[in-house]
Amino acid sequence: MKFLVPLLTLFFRHVPCASTNGGRRIEASVHFDERREVQNATLLTNLTYAAGEGTFVGIDGDLYGNRWVNARPDITGQGVGDISIWLDLLSKLVPAEKDREHLLDIMAFKLQEPSIKINHAVLHVGDEGCGKDTLWAPFIWSVCGPRLRNRGYMDSDTIGSQWGYDLESEILIINELKEPDASSRRALANKLKPIIAAPPEMLNINRKGLHPYQMANRGFVLAFSNEQIPITLALQDRRWFCIFSEAPRMRDEEGAAIWSWFNQGGFAQIAAYLWSRDVSAFMPGAAPVMTEYKMNLIEHGRSIAEAYIIEMIRSRAGEFSPGIICSPYHAFCDRLAGAIPSGVKVPPAALFHALKEAGWRDCGRISSVENPSKKHVFAEPSKVLGLSNSQIRNMVEPKWETNNVVAITR
Repeated sequence: MKFLVPLLTLFFRHVPCASTNGGRRIEASVHFDERREVQNATLLTNLTYAAGEGTFVGIDGDLYGNRWVNARPDITGQGVGDISIWLDLLSKLVPAEKDREHLLDIMAFKLQEPSIKINHAVLHVGDEGCGKDTLWAPFIWSVCGPRLRNRGYMDSDTIGSQWGYDLESEILIINELKEPDASSRRALANKLKPIIAAPPEMLNINRKGLHPYQMANRGFVLAFSNEQIPITLALQDRRWFCIFSEAPRMRDEEGAAIWSWFNQGGFAQIAAYLWSRDVSAFMPGAAPVMTEYKMNLIEHGRSIAEAYIIEMIRSRAGEFSPGIICSPYHAFCDRLAGAIPSGVKVPPAALFHALKEAGWRDCGRISSVENPSKKHVFAEPSKVLGLSNSQIRNMVEPKWETNNVVAITR
């Protein structure tokens, strides 16, 4: 390298490098910079990371240099062969056929369509050593290659980091997913939403000591956990496909056999299988299929107050028997607290979440001619079907009759 500069100087010394501003002699780099438009040079606005794109990426009329480089191994001419040893492991860890088919579609689609975002993540939970990492290893190899390029890695402690190095990936692996404590319920799911799904179409990448830039939000999130309830999800969640493996710890000889096969061509054979899989019917933007384990996550992730309130709503018991309720909710929650076991607090947030989980309609703050003061109303949808806001408002507080007013004034 120390001989490069003198050689270049010798080679280009006949090229006059004068400034357009005064004609003074300038360096060749400055000379080119002043005349870049005349030379039809390409001006990069910034960097980005856009999976599936070329070296340069056009975004909203600007040109960006792409840090993404395709790391998918070249398996041209590779046949699928017998991959039953891997499919058997898949069946062992994911017994439900519809769940297995969905996982295979996710793997194949991510491999075949790097530029299209899969708008949900996968959470795979099971006992330590049951084979979760072994199951997913061929998929990660098929996308990221043997050097695991374009693979990010996080855990529950680094998810909140201000630096975005690991976001710059096609597959973002989150190991040992676990909410920190009960006070942060649903905080983890909310924090991960922007990474799991688009919009946002772009994510900020902060780099220590360097200028930040935006990357295209096309990464796929794969989370693992040994915890039975690692995250709290709402019934309306559209961002997580959750599976639980009840398989016992993999025997040492079983693990050695499958990894020996992986390293002797098994990785390439599985990659060929995923490349050949038909994913034309797969909808990457749709909500994932519901699983039994996800229903367990939703149910067991509720607070005690939420669980009791939802049961009361569904059975139309106590305060919920009319099928419609209204503010003030601090008083309503006080009355609810007397109907559930002693010591269980009923904050308004628990009530609102329970109403949403039970499918009640938020009618907003409404008034009527008879009752001009606005009240916030929730109702069972069939109870208010086809009714106007005035009619709904009058249901929770009937209009005052003239004789009642007279009686009160007396």
